[in-house]
Amino acid sequence: MRIFAVFLALFLTAYAFSEKERDTLLRVIQGLYQDRVYNIAAKKCEEYLEKASENDPYREKVIKVLFHSLYNAKDKKGFLAALNTVSGYKLSPDIAEEIFTLGMKLFDKEPAGQAEVVRFYIDYTDGYRKKQLYLLLAKLYTEAKLWDRILKLPDYKELNFYKVIALYKMGRYDDLINFTEEMAKFLPEDKDNVMYYRGLAFFKKGDIKKAVSIIESVTFKTPEMVKFLSDYYIKEKNYLKAERYLRILSLENGYKDYAYYYLGVIYDLDKKYKKASQYYKKASQFKTKYGQLARKRLLQLKEAGVIEGEKFYSVRIILYSDKIRAENLIRKKSLTDCFVKKYKKYYAVYCGMFKNRADAQKERKLLKKKGFKDAVIDTIIR
Repeated sequence: MRIFAVFLALFLTAYAFSEKERDTLLRVIQGLYQDRVYNIAAKKCEEYLEKASENDPYREKVIKVLFHSLYNAKDKKGFLAALNTVSGYKLSPDIAEEIFTLGMKLFDKEPAGQAEVVRFYIDYTDGYRKKQLYLLLAKLYTEAKLWDRILKLPDYKELNFYKVIALYKMGRYDDLINFTEEMAKFLPEDKDNVMYYRGLAFFKKGDIKKAVSIIESVTFKTPEMVKFLSDYYIKEKNYLKAERYLRILSLENGYKDYAYYYLGVIYDLDKKYKKASQYYKKASQFKTKYGQLARKRLLQLKEAGVIEGEKFYSVRIILYSDKIRAENLIRKKSLTDCFVKKYKKYYAVYCGMFKNRADAQKERKLLKKKGFKDAVIDTIIR
């Protein structure tokens, strides 16, 4: 026992400060920081903290300089390591908040880094502030896709919906179903979204009818819920219900192309081609997959003669007896907005499609300046 005590005393003496050493190191730290040599200043701060006792009167000031140095040096890895180092220290609330503020700025738009800063600071808060920080932590974990960490958060109603999302993303559908048995553990405003994920969990497990039943019971459906239901009823060929949901979805930005296209499909299947074409035309305005499908189907309906094509004015610049030569001219001259169309027994290169003749006249003048002296305006049906 006595040998151990002697060894401990020698150990502490080896790492203890003399006043002279301490003052010298403090002056070095201060000088380096003032000279903006932040990386070395941070290393000297770490050296100081290794040697300083818990009761050292300058320890907190050095910690403050450490984090400001790491912040100014944009040393994110070092900042996180320093958080881990001081997490066991008894810091004043003001210093902890200052570290928190620096960290949130340093890791701006980096949710994983900000989450580590919040996790450090939570221990220095209580009451409403603590609960709000846990809510922020849940949001950051969600953005960073750190699903397993969300499940370790406290059992607050405000956090339980994030746990539902985490369980779904981790593929733990049985756990999700069990966790959502009682709605009392969730905030009233979260219940509709909780029911949606509960429905999706049943869907993933293959119980489609149960999933649809749950999602249909949601009072205020999000566009994603409505899309899920419209998809289901289209596949089930229950077009009456599908149409109802598609009409709702056609009012939502980001879903209009999908809704208009499938409304067109429903009328198309019922051989109401004129009505179908109206919805296809609306969908065709979007540069998306559904817009492309709508344009393709419109062309098919026009070629089949079941709907009338629209009249446009276009500028015909040249005729060829060979379609390949016509297409090669478009590529060679880099003619944008030009296409090949049969004209009598020839293949014509047309440029532009205009609803009024005045716009076609302007295009014709531009093309003549480019050397196409024989350019003329034709009426075409598309």
